[in-house]
Amino acid sequence: MEIILILSVILAMILLYACLEQHTLILKKQEIKLTHLPEEWDGLKVLQISDLHHRKFGKGNRRIIELAAQQKPDWIVITGDLVSRDFRPEKELAEMWAFLTGLRKIASVYLCLGNHELDMIRNEVFQPVKKVIEETGCRLLDNEKIYFQRDGAEICLAGASLKFNVYRDENWRFRNLQDYTIFEMIEDLGDKETFTLMLAHNPLMMETYTLWGADLVLCGHVHGGVVRLPGLGGLLSPERRFFPRYDLGLYQNRATYMYVSGGLGKLRLFNPPEINLLYLKSVNKK
Repeated sequence: MEIILILSVILAMILLYACLEQHTLILKKQEIKLTHLPEEWDGLKVLQISDLHHRKFGKGNRRIIELAAQQKPDWIVITGDLVSRDFRPEKELAEMWAFLTGLRKIASVYLCLGNHELDMIRNEVFQPVKKVIEETGCRLLDNEKIYFQRDGAEICLAGASLKFNVYRDENWRFRNLQDYTIFEMIEDLGDKETFTLMLAHNPLMMETYTLWGADLVLCGHVHGGVVRLPGLGGLLSPERRFFPRYDLGLYQNRATYMYVSGGLGKLRLFNPPEINLLYLKSVNKK
């Protein structure tokens, strides 16, 4: 009886913590040293937001906006799943407008598609979201590359949309997922030409990003593994795979770096919602 009481108290404490944690918002900072980043771009500050889904941090997500503004980023990037597939325009469009408008006042905002947006495109219900993105002055990179110049040095920002069947199979299950091959990536984005920062929702395609030659890839999707276990990392991926290889933080595969944000939305435990400030450093800086 005493053991049952103790276990009940522990469970109640975990549930209380989980409820409080959903509304916590933290900022993680990461310096990333990059061999091919031109020295003219040394110190570029990129604020990453990912996997907001239905989560709200104040009206119009003002808590995110205020925290982002304090960092004074050069760019703000949203790496997919800004909304969920059951998006309700009559209730959520105004909130989304306020959020993106607030971010756009801080810095230029760039987005890539996540699996929820791909599902909305597939079901032909994405148009209202796309319209708000455009009308707020943000830029959706749907298998697109854009180029920036600073003191004669060029870098590229790319958005890889991937494809729906890397997330779900034809039966809406996770059993027969397809790879995203280097040939598909070249067809979607062309060849890599200069230093490239890539936005790509899914970190599980790391090998393809490496083969393509991306210098730095920013991802989300895995939600930090949902539950974070000490010494073990994230427990579960959205594909229902235990202990996913890429769940949170910075990874390197040969010359390619990848940073995976734990994101903001969905149920989580010992895994508080986060946004990420990335300092890009050139190893060529004298």
